[in-house]
Amino acid sequence: MGSLPAQLDSPNQAMAFAVDTAGEFLDGTVPGCEADPFRAQWYVRPIIDRLGGIPALAPVRRGDWSSLRSRDTFRLQAGRSLTEADVDAALGYTAEAARAGDALADLRRTDPGLRLQVGMPTPFVVGFIAFEARMLRWRRGFPYYRPIADATVREIVRIHEALGDNVVFQLELAAETLLCAGTPAFLRQGPAALAGRAIARLVARAPYGSRFGVHLCFGSLDGKPVVAPRSTAPVVALANAIGRHWPAGRHLDFVHLPIGDGKRAPVRPRYYAPLARLELPVATRVIAGLALPKQPLEEARQALAAAEAAYGGRLDVASPCGLGRYATVDQARAAVARAVALAETASSPTRDDSRE
Repeated sequence: MGSLPAQLDSPNQAMAFAVDTAGEFLDGTVPGCEADPFRAQWYVRPIIDRLGGIPALAPVRRGDWSSLRSRDTFRLQAGRSLTEADVDAALGYTAEAARAGDALADLRRTDPGLRLQVGMPTPFVVGFIAFEARMLRWRRGFPYYRPIADATVREIVRIHEALGDNVVFQLELAAETLLCAGTPAFLRQGPAALAGRAIARLVARAPYGSRFGVHLCFGSLDGKPVVAPRSTAPVVALANAIGRHWPAGRHLDFVHLPIGDGKRAPVRPRYYAPLARLELPVATRVIAGLALPKQPLEEARQALAAAEAAYGGRLDVASPCGLGRYATVDQARAAVARAVALAETASSPTRDDSRE
């Protein structure tokens, strides 16, 4: 999921890593090159850095990115506005996909089913990190959210025109996930519904037939999530809101749910009980983000079994967050190896998948 270690600094290396490490258990998508040295730890930082070069924006705060609070933020200068060209260039998704095109074409000669996965932080994530609460001042006409959302749609359209059905857009919802996780249970449906409707409006503007995945995320720095909820209830509430509002004619290929505290996935059945309430399109794969290489394998298998028992069927497996959270390629490879080991367990012919 998401970014890669900075040492994998070309699309060829990124795709080869995915194919070679996951092997037959690869889910059919490969990353392009999200291995920017800054993107590895802070997947959104290159976008924020490029926003800092827009003349219409003035700095509010400078940070060294040592923590979530220590980051660059901006405001729109009086009498200025964000142009399409400025915001499109800051996002940079089309350029990233173009760099990956030749490498994808080479791989598809031997595996024509592979698709390129293009990671995209949602407009809310980009806006909230770059402009903080200023983007939420509705009386001022959402001066930040709307240009970012419009630019995201333009980038999706351009990439889809170039790659068609050979691309999956992974929408990354760190801010939305943290907001739901930090809201008391009796109030959680409100922010979840707002996020679900915002995602639906964005996706509805994408080309008919385009493919998406949704990556829920608790945020992470040095392998430690910002929060570690006591159950899967927050991510289930958000996933259900997304599924409820998902627009027709666009594929929701997968929803990724982060699990654990960065070191271990719980084995307690109560932690996974809310998975029984998941309501997603029938064809949508549910990915349990519980592949943590520091957790003993047998314990991880127990965690996966508890999750599948609550869900009522098979789950895909992945790491809880982007592989760029790992400092080295070997550490990232160990995370994929753990996912493969869990997938092998799930694929055992002795297992009984009772989900209809």
